[in-house]
Amino acid sequence: MVLTKKEFFVQDLVIDDEYGVIDSNATIQEAAKKMRELGVPDLVVVEGESQKVLGVIADIDIVQNIVAEGKDSKSEKILTTMYKITPVSKITPVVEAFTRMRDLNVNVVPVVENEKLIGVCTIQDCWSYIPDQNVDEVGLIPVRNTRVAEFWFASVCAILALTLGVILPLAGVYGFFSGSSDDLWSLLGSTFIGGGKITFNLFEARGLSIMVPFFDMGLIWIVIEIFSILLVIFGIISLFSIIYVSFSDTRNLKTGRIVRTIVPGLIVLFMVFEWILFGIAFATATPTPKVAIDPIGLGMSILSMILILLAISRDYVFKEKETAESLKKEVSS
Repeated sequence: MVLTKKEFFVQDLVIDDEYGVIDSNATIQEAAKKMRELGVPDLVVVEGESQKVLGVIADIDIVQNIVAEGKDSKSEKILTTMYKITPVSKITPVVEAFTRMRDLNVNVVPVVENEKLIGVCTIQDCWSYIPDQNVDEVGLIPVRNTRVAEFWFASVCAILALTLGVILPLAGVYGFFSGSSDDLWSLLGSTFIGGGKITFNLFEARGLSIMVPFFDMGLIWIVIEIFSILLVIFGIISLFSIIYVSFSDTRNLKTGRIVRTIVPGLIVLFMVFEWILFGIAFATATPTPKVAIDPIGLGMSILSMILILLAISRDYVFKEKETAESLKKEVSS
C-alpha cells in the first residue's frame, strides 16, 4: 500500500531575509556594484514606489547577456537582462516553488506576503524539503521520521564500533590473543621476557613490564602491523562515511555505493583479516607457542562488526510509523 508523505510549504523553509533589492530603472553596472557591496549573487528587481516584484537579476545573467555579448553595462537597463519569475507566498507548496526555478533554470524565487517582498528562497532549500513519493515501508521498528532515526542510529553504531573494535584494543584495554611469558620466550626473545601474562594488541605484544613491537618479530608480524594501521585509518574513514551518508539522506542528497557500502564495509574486512593473520602467525611460529584467544577481545570485535553492518543496513531497521497505523486500520475495517 502506498501513502503520500507530508507536503511542505514555503513557510516551512528558512526564508532568507538577507537579500538585495534594486529598482527596475537601474543599470547593469549599478546592479553589479550592489551585488559586490552586499556579497550576493542575485538581486530582486522591484518597480519604483509600488515596490512590486518584477523578477530577479543574477550575476550569471550579467556575464552571459551583457559581458559576453560586449554590451555597455553603463547604459543597459536591468529590465533587459533580468529573468521574470512569479513570486511565491508562504503557503505555496515547496514542490511548486522548486518547479518554477527548475523550469527557468534559476536559483532564487522571491517570497511575498500581501504583495510585499519578505525574502527569497533558493532551489537548494526547496530540494531539501521535497518529500519522497512513498512512505518507507521497509523496516522493523516504526518511527515517525525514518531518516532522522536512521541518522542517529547509524552514527551511534559507527561510534561504538570504532570505540570497541579499534580504540580500546589500541589502548590495550583488551587484545586478540594472550599467553604466558614462559611459553612465548622463543617468539618474543628471552631478553624481553619479564614474567607474567602477555597480551597481543594491535601493534605490539604487551606484558606487565615489557612491550615488544610487531616490527621486531618477523615478516608476518610486519604484515599484521600494516593491517592494524589500515584498520585504524579505515575505522576513522568509515565513521565519517556513515555519518556523512546518513546525514545526506536526511537532506535528500544522493550518495554513491562506494561511500554508502564499500568504504564502511572495509573495516569489517580488516577486522576479519586481523584475526586470520594472528592465527597464521601463531600457526607458522616454531616452536608453536601456547596462546589463547582473548574472549573479551573476540566478543568486542564481533560486536563491532555487527554494529557496522547494522549501520550500513539502517534502511532495514526503521520504517514509517504511518504505515503500521494505516495497516491496522485497513485490517480492522
